[in-house]
Amino acid sequence: MTTVAQSQSQIIQNETQINAPKYELKKLTLGKGTFSEVKLAIHSKTKQQVAAKIIDILEWNKEFKNEVNILQNLSHPNVISFLGSEIRRGGRGVIYLEYLTYPTLSYHLKNYSTLSEELAIKVLIQMVDTVHYLQSKGISHHDLKPDNMIYDPEKQHIKLFDFGLAISVNPENPVSRSRSGSPLYMAPEILLKDSHNVFQADIWSIGICLYEILSGKTPFQNCETKQELENEWRLRKDISLPAFLCSTKLRILYSQTIKYEPERRITIQELKNILSAKKSLIASLSPTIVDKPKRIRSSSVQSAIIRKAKPKRNAKRSGIPSTSKKPSKHQQ
Repeated sequence: MTTVAQSQSQIIQNETQINAPKYELKKLTLGKGTFSEVKLAIHSKTKQQVAAKIIDILEWNKEFKNEVNILQNLSHPNVISFLGSEIRRGGRGVIYLEYLTYPTLSYHLKNYSTLSEELAIKVLIQMVDTVHYLQSKGISHHDLKPDNMIYDPEKQHIKLFDFGLAISVNPENPVSRSRSGSPLYMAPEILLKDSHNVFQADIWSIGICLYEILSGKTPFQNCETKQELENEWRLRKDISLPAFLCSTKLRILYSQTIKYEPERRITIQELKNILSAKKSLIASLSPTIVDKPKRIRSSSVQSAIIRKAKPKRNAKRSGIPSTSKKPSKHQQ
């Protein structure tokens, strides 16, 4: 009879190193999450600094494998670069990611300013290009939000990270029963239905991200529990963008992303087609006012590659804000 300990040991023995260069893990902890922590690591030969996401595979082996399998097949300018992975002693799975030097888009919105319409469209174009790329590979990020995007305000460039909840599907039938994600950005059908089209669910999240980029908050910001959120959804709360925030054309485009019926939402290809016509216009625009962030300690920056720290309540863990005024740490 195989014991639990023997099964866990076999998991470790069966794991193989996947394109992992030799990195030296440093003591400096850059962030902690529910099932992972991130430490600074340095390549033994090149001295390149990277972020090392460490996961206990004795408990989270499936999640570790899923994230590695997805990241190692991605290569896109708006997706965090995967540098390798390995299994270390003690059942520690390590995912090596590029070392990022800017905080999240969420941090920028909260500590500096919301974005002008011109800059918001630049970010929206990048979000759509990224999601279009992911969907072409049969992948749903399933947790799109400003807190999972690194933002460089000088170049107006974003990088998507945190693929811990990402889902691989058949592009011809992208259906899942997973209820993972952050409720404030989550499409209603994820919680209200037994299964859902993950590609159309990501479209809803894109719309909610645009709302926050322009206004500094989400349309369901006042909901503190999943039940309150579900009640808002069932009442079909109006979450249109206020007229003073942007042009009529952008408000109409936004409205196509947040239809309560997923089949009525615009598709990622349709979004891409519409926004591709704006690329040449946006490229010719001189940047409005760019808020350059102060130099932030590496621990604050790198904690961005892990999801918010373990919450006091289930609602907060899933993305529902708590009543506490103290901001939560990032985790993954």
